[in-house]
Amino acid sequence: AMMEATPSLRTVMMDSGVKGEFRVRELEKIAGTGTSETVHKEFGVRITVDPSLVYFNPRLATERARVALSVKGGEKIIDMFAGVGPFAITLARKARVVFAADLNPAAVHLLVHNIALNRAANVIPMLADAAHLARIGFEPFDRIIMNLPMAAPQFLATAAGLCRDGGTIHLYALQEEEGEYLPLIRAVTSGEVTERMVRTYSPGKWHAVYDITVKKEGC
Repeated sequence: AMMEATPSLRTVMMDSGVKGEFRVRELEKIAGTGTSETVHKEFGVRITVDPSLVYFNPRLATERARVALSVKGGEKIIDMFAGVGPFAITLARKARVVFAADLNPAAVHLLVHNIALNRAANVIPMLADAAHLARIGFEPFDRIIMNLPMAAPQFLATAAGLCRDGGTIHLYALQEEEGEYLPLIRAVTSGEVTERMVRTYSPGKWHAVYDITVKKEGC
């Protein structure tokens, strides 16, 4: 019935929810031909994604655009949980360079494809564990994206170490109380913090973002 109503559809999948460390979706094809790979478009960016192999949230398109507006020309940025590259490629339009890291090999494979698809030559893909990024010896970053709501807060100290004094961290987290992660943030920096709700996640829980200006003690 969906395919009859929307002739452009080529495949209909039954979604049984997310599973595993990489939060991929268990999909069963119930109509049509082809695979679960598709192309998502937002604000002039094209993102090839396969929900059966990688996690992707199209509902953060407005959030990606918001962060992009705050990027100043010449910034050096790292996306610690880049996935298939929606944040990295969107921000690359204004940044000098964007390092895009992810632990899922399938995500990095699609990330490389999406970099070429969008001609984002200043995005550098990395198959890397966020917990070990500090060991690489990067020069400090101007901006850090931490979009892994289930686990990003546990990597905040690593992010603070990677960020320059006066730089910005965008920390995305699932929370049940306003200001839930402020004590954790205050443990790593005394800089300015702005908190906002991105979207409702489930009853009593929402997806929040903390925009953090890093202040290095003694700087």
